[in-house]
Amino acid sequence: MRIKQGRLKQIVLAAAGLVFMQAAAAADLFTVTGTVSGLSSETRSFGLSSAEDVFNFPRFESLHTRFGNYTGVEAAAMHIDFRGLPMVVSYPVAESSLLVLHVPDLNIHEEFHGATREESRRAFSDFMKKNGGGILNRIMKRLVAESANDPIAGNPNSLMGQMVANDFANGFTSLVSNAGTKEDNASNLIGIGARVSSIKQDGLRNTSVTIPLSYTIRSDIDPRRQLIFNLPLTYTSVESAKAYNLGFGVAYRLPINDEWTITPSAGYGATGSKDLGAYGQAVSAALTSAYVISGSGYDIAIGNMVGIYKTLKLEAGGYSYNPDIQNLVFRNGVMFSQPVNVFGRKMSIEYSLIDTRYTGTKLYNEGYDEIGVTLGTNKNASSARSFLRAGATYLFSPRSKGFTLNLGYWF
Repeated sequence: MRIKQGRLKQIVLAAAGLVFMQAAAAADLFTVTGTVSGLSSETRSFGLSSAEDVFNFPRFESLHTRFGNYTGVEAAAMHIDFRGLPMVVSYPVAESSLLVLHVPDLNIHEEFHGATREESRRAFSDFMKKNGGGILNRIMKRLVAESANDPIAGNPNSLMGQMVANDFANGFTSLVSNAGTKEDNASNLIGIGARVSSIKQDGLRNTSVTIPLSYTIRSDIDPRRQLIFNLPLTYTSVESAKAYNLGFGVAYRLPINDEWTITPSAGYGATGSKDLGAYGQAVSAALTSAYVISGSGYDIAIGNMVGIYKTLKLEAGGYSYNPDIQNLVFRNGVMFSQPVNVFGRKMSIEYSLIDTRYTGTKLYNEGYDEIGVTLGTNKNASSARSFLRAGATYLFSPRSKGFTLNLGYWF
């Protein structure tokens, strides 16, 4: 099989264009319909780009800027769509400092009585920081079920989604490409790369950029026995909102025989987004099986993973969080690979189909599929001391659709 250079360039450019294409009309992360009742009633609807903007609304300056008839004493109510979760923040009584938080879906109703409206607003802020009886945790747990773009869980680009993908890659995706043989020289490997994922969910474009760093220690006795350390760094944007992920993982590849390898792994990750109003950390433990069937000029690999992913308590910025998200995740895939000749070089191409399913805590997206193609070094035709792989993946489900471009180099 020979791929012409011009044709390959066309394919790469087309895939890149699809990944980075943005929606023609950007949607809002947060929408507010507010009403101020005074001598004349005024109602306005508008969108906001950050959670901080939403919770600044009880301030006099914020209300007066949007509603010219607000002087600081009128009754005012803000009906907020907070990333899919409806809530109401209001001063329900004119000439009163009473501030009310109402989240109907969670049966939450809290009142704050200060000497002034500003004191009530501060009491509300302090209450949320101290996680008033677990209310903030309940809100965050509901958001992973209702929000298409929660940074903690519920979508492929979330912290949990990225941890699942990394664990499976350690035990299947990169293993099949880079396993080596018993006869290879047992040199350790440094891995570096880039992964760009752009997914459309609920009318919003979620784009993440990941730098996956790794270090692999290969056994002198059998180079297929490998201890892998991962340090993925991720930046995610949802319209104008930003989130950051930091992860650490360790995995051990253990060949059972020439065809079958199992890989236990454990991981930790943390994420934070002031714009999205969410912070969290999670741990994981997973076991992946990879079985390779070799034919004449091709390989078929079957991968199966089961893992547990759980959030932990996190304190940040004076806030305390523990949404108690726990999921048992199943990720299964099949890969077909064969040697090819590209620009006169011996390489290999891989076609993959991967299915991911979540059980446990209710999530916005509990399952999705990925179709991928990867091109790179033919491990059977060149030194196992270095590997280069580049590929594209199309992800789809009833709630998410998008593309991923990835590049990895191990040396």
